[in-house]
Amino acid sequence: MECNKKIKEIKTLVVIFQKNILKIGETILPAPIGVDIDHKTGELKVPINIKPMGNVVLKPEIEKNLLINQGFLKLQLTFNDPCPTSCSDARRKIVREVVVPVQSVHKIDNLCPDDHVQEKVKVKAISVRGVPDSANCQKWNIIIKVILEVKLVISREELVSVPIIGDHEKKCKKHHCGYDNYLEPEAMTEFENFLEFLGETKN
Repeated sequence: MECNKKIKEIKTLVVIFQKNILKIGETILPAPIGVDIDHKTGELKVPINIKPMGNVVLKPEIEKNLLINQGFLKLQLTFNDPCPTSCSDARRKIVREVVVPVQSVHKIDNLCPDDHVQEKVKVKAISVRGVPDSANCQKWNIIIKVILEVKLVISREELVSVPIIGDHEKKCKKHHCGYDNYLEPEAMTEFENFLEFLGETKN
């Protein structure tokens, strides 16, 4: 006699694509007065602290096998001691807040508009460098570049068949599927306690 298992269909997310990718965001900020820049290398001559303000915001969209992503990251830039000898205490640091836009396009075959996109984002690096202003060579701008490391997972809703084991199937296992010594969990526990009792009595 064969066991008749019940089959039930459930809706679940099945991973169809996953990959670690890099996304780059960039913006330009006019160099604040008092922030010196090396005209040969573009390096800033003053210490700078960079602090992300909140998490990276990304909004993925799927269009004809393309994953299009637009988002941003807010940063706080603090330029320390831009002119320590001549400036007042109020000018010993300059604080600027900037929004760095992030845009990317990735070609992925067989994407569907209803697919689910999950992105786990980590800021890998932030680069700051000075460049001359294209309209006025006497002025300098600061390019802020953000490199994001993103773990991309794309999943799709599918129907999956799974076997359901009920009381009838347990009896079937016990009597007809070669499990003559099959014990229910409660009976197994009592049997183990009995063996332990025998061991203590023997000692």
